[in-house]
Amino acid sequence: MNRSLINTLVLISVLGVTACSKASNEHTAKVEDKPQSVKVELSASDKKILNKYDRAVHEVIMTADEKEFKKALIPLIPELKQVTAKKQRELALMNVYMLTGMDKEAYELNEQQLLESPSPERAMFRCTMLEKLKESKVKIQQCHEASAKLLQTALDQSANKNDPQYKDVEFLYLTEMYKAGHTDYKAKLQAFIDATKDVEAKDIYRSLYDEQIESFYGTDSVGYVPESLRK
Repeated sequence: MNRSLINTLVLISVLGVTACSKASNEHTAKVEDKPQSVKVELSASDKKILNKYDRAVHEVIMTADEKEFKKALIPLIPELKQVTAKKQRELALMNVYMLTGMDKEAYELNEQQLLESPSPERAMFRCTMLEKLKESKVKIQQCHEASAKLLQTALDQSANKNDPQYKDVEFLYLTEMYKAGHTDYKAKLQAFIDATKDVEAKDIYRSLYDEQIESFYGTDSVGYVPESLRK
């Protein structure tokens, strides 16, 4: 299992965008979908395009101005689509889509990636994009159910249930099950947090609980207060 799973949820829920790629400054890239990692040299053309993309991102990333993002990054899309290194191409395109509010394009790229190589991270990201695209509650719940199944598989395959990584994935599984419509998992999440001994981890889980669970359903009513702040 990968501890980046918990970071994925933080990234999706708090930032709403993917981390900017530094891949274009690297001379090699690992192909992760093969039995053994293979280093692939980036072509001169790929390096040129990706370096141009990196410069553009670095120039606008601190502005937090969507108009500037669009002005600087959208014109790069046709060139980025010509990058032959699949991993770097898709990462750069996803960053551009998310930074410029191209939610439909981000969703479609993630769908393609899910078909090629399903993962809990991509499944959870799909659910986030469905929410941003204002899809039906039923469709979003079905998405969370599917991502929960992938997380359950990761838990079943873990050999060490005392590993902090296992606990992170278990928290995400409980969260996704609740979002899938299984309301009894709210109590299970609360019990999970209460039973967590590590203070730092407990604080992270509690913060995510307030962000992901307490604000997920029925919290638009006047006077809503997160459960952790109630007396």
